[in-house]
Amino acid sequence: MAIITKIREKSGVAVGLIAIGLILFMVGGDLMSPNSRLLGSNKQIVGVIGGEEVELRQFSEIVDGIKSNYPTPPNEQQMQGVRQMAWNELIYRVAYGQQMEELGISISAEELDDIISGNNIAPEFGQYFRDSTGEVSRENIKMYLASLKQQGPSSPQYQQFLSFEQQLKTSRTRIKYENLISRTYFASDLEGKKEYEKQNDKVEIAYLNVPFYSVPDSAVNTTDADAKAYYNANKEEFKRDANRGIEFVSFQVKASDADKKNLEADMQDLARAFERTSNDTAFVDANTEGATKFLSANMTGLPTVLDANALEEGKVYGPFFAAGAYRDYKVLGTSEDTVYSARASHILFKNDKDDAKAKKEALATLRKIQGGENFEELAKKVGDAAPTTKSRGGDLQWFSEGRMVPEFDKAVFSARKAGLISRLVKTSFGYHIIKVTETKTKKQFELAVVEKKLSASDATINEAYRKASVFAASAKGGRKAFEELAEEQKIFIEQALTIAPTATFINSLRGNSVRQVIRWAYTEASIDEVSEVFDLDDRFVVATLMTSREEGIADFDEVKNEAMVEAKKAKKAEFITTKLAGLSGSIEDMRKAYGNGAKADIASDLSLNDVSIQGIGIAPKTIGTAFGLKEGEVSAPIVDENSVVVIKVRKADKALETADYSIYQTQVENRYNRSANYNILEAVKELSEVKDERYKFF
Repeated sequence: MAIITKIREKSGVAVGLIAIGLILFMVGGDLMSPNSRLLGSNKQIVGVIGGEEVELRQFSEIVDGIKSNYPTPPNEQQMQGVRQMAWNELIYRVAYGQQMEELGISISAEELDDIISGNNIAPEFGQYFRDSTGEVSRENIKMYLASLKQQGPSSPQYQQFLSFEQQLKTSRTRIKYENLISRTYFASDLEGKKEYEKQNDKVEIAYLNVPFYSVPDSAVNTTDADAKAYYNANKEEFKRDANRGIEFVSFQVKASDADKKNLEADMQDLARAFERTSNDTAFVDANTEGATKFLSANMTGLPTVLDANALEEGKVYGPFFAAGAYRDYKVLGTSEDTVYSARASHILFKNDKDDAKAKKEALATLRKIQGGENFEELAKKVGDAAPTTKSRGGDLQWFSEGRMVPEFDKAVFSARKAGLISRLVKTSFGYHIIKVTETKTKKQFELAVVEKKLSASDATINEAYRKASVFAASAKGGRKAFEELAEEQKIFIEQALTIAPTATFINSLRGNSVRQVIRWAYTEASIDEVSEVFDLDDRFVVATLMTSREEGIADFDEVKNEAMVEAKKAKKAEFITTKLAGLSGSIEDMRKAYGNGAKADIASDLSLNDVSIQGIGIAPKTIGTAFGLKEGEVSAPIVDENSVVVIKVRKADKALETADYSIYQTQVENRYNRSANYNILEAVKELSEVKDERYKFF
């Protein structure tokens, strides 16, 4: 009895565990996922704007509103643009809204009426109501609004209009806000004068340039401490966006030999049914997967697998395999083309170097053929025809009249019978020996085409998935197990080290399904964790997370090499500057005294708008210094982007004074205005601390 009691106790525990297991099975995906709300998580939040959390539901409603304005449902690529528009719409509503509320900017009911049906109809609304002349018709708008009123506020059309109306209000208030700021941009007379001088003041300099690379690394002792000091002093340079690094293996889904054999058998069955059918159009529509269903083909356009001389009306030919698909062709009949086609072969002897020699060789070869030697075999061995033509025994295949040079064309299309033309034909290319294989004809065939693309069968897909699943299960121990297993099975491991949260591809992985791998890397994976199997368009993928970095200043260890490079540059700059400090005389004297690595030259016609100097490269500090020196003055060593430079101003041409700088003021203002709206948007996003986390969902 004690044993039975114990069994009952254990059974109760087992039943409880099974029940828990079933619950976890049903909700586990949500419970354990980063988007779960069962544990109080807020991961259904796609971002934060101005301190307000944006829920996925709210974002999706705006996306749906924008989608409804498309004439046809947008594809995935277009959806990326739709989601961006929806996100911007939220920024305008929330972040701009907060700013505009403080400033008292709004759209009155009268203004809204004006941009919908008044004298200032918004272009994005009016475009849907143009009349036959292309003008916006207020009458059409009134009829539309009246029909909405009849349908009532609960109708889908009315709701769609309300969504669009909200977008118009957001857009118009945003324009007001942006105009309020952008129109405060003003260029003074002094700014106009400075712009005039930037464009028209010129200097000519003699320079001594010593590139950093001219100093060997062994000449400067750069330590980890130097790199760390540079890092600490310049942390903003090491600000990085969030990224992830993964390793992954792919299990390709490819049609097998068995799949190909099975498809060929299916196409053979179809060919028999195709020949029996009396309704070719219905048969093709029901069975083909190809874009071309019916084809009018002259001899030049006839599929090469078909022999024009053997085709019979009503017969089906195939299946033929090419470009990943099998095709059956049915001959529906023949018709007449508007131009002649013919087929010929040739052996060419170019005469561009020695006309007499080319003619002699051509004549000798012609005599051999007339004496009984095989044309095709000779065409492969002698002459100057294109390699592909020679490999085909000189065959030019079918071509239309007018395609070849006139002399060649005339010889072929005037031939009354097939065979060797008994004379040489001279053209701009040289001497041709021509054999007409098919005389001219206007005949063309009317064909019906049934095409089936070769794709992996369910069995093949299941086998690829099985392999991927076994690999994923066997590698659950982590990245080390993942790598060891891949090496053991000789599976190539790909690495992608800097995947952005919004990336749309990973190395060779393309297509909409790639986003699921990226979302996993950002929302679920921990370092060294191995993923489940991802089902991509043409393969199954298993990944492991190598690195994970959030947005912000990168850790020193991560950017140590970069910091070392910059620290080394600073040490080399100090080395060069110290060596130059003891030199005097002309620029040329200093070059000679400095020795190897130094270069002297002259740069003319420099303006303040320039950013580089020929012979030096990017050199903004050098250019700025040049305009701060007087004619004949020599600078101290200038540490620039890639070198240390000493300059002497040879000539400084100041632009003539002018009474009117208004043109240059306008240029400055236009420059401000071109970037105004972008700068306003970026400033508002920064002030509102916009956090975009859409990558967790899309």
